[in-house]
Amino acid sequence: MRDKFYQTDFYRFKYEDDIMFMTYINGPITLDIAKEIVAKRCEKMNNEDVFILIDDMNLKSIDHEARAYLSSDEGVKGLKAGALVVSSAFSKHMANFFLKITVNKQKIPTRLFTDRQEAIDWLNALKAKEAE
Repeated sequence: MRDKFYQTDFYRFKYEDDIMFMTYINGPITLDIAKEIVAKRCEKMNNEDVFILIDDMNLKSIDHEARAYLSSDEGVKGLKAGALVVSSAFSKHMANFFLKITVNKQKIPTRLFTDRQEAIDWLNALKAKEAE
């Protein structure tokens, strides 16, 4: 990633230790914003696959179309695995929806966490397995 940090009014990316950290900082997330997120992620990573940790920090809502897009083949393009860190009932509901879609169709390994460090540890274990 050329830039280690990128931020808009709705989300931010930080790339560190071979993990992309994405934080929702405002909402609602619409289909247009979801498409921008995926396009910007792919651009920042030079279209290389990446492990991602998604933090719902200030996510208020996400449109149905945006959820469907983010869990589609195009939405998970460039992702090796995703850890979702949640802190609210709304976010847990949204994350469980995402997990149901991605895990049932086995697009990428995905897990839900309430502890950020546990999420990082899980992604690091996947990275280590991949390096074997």
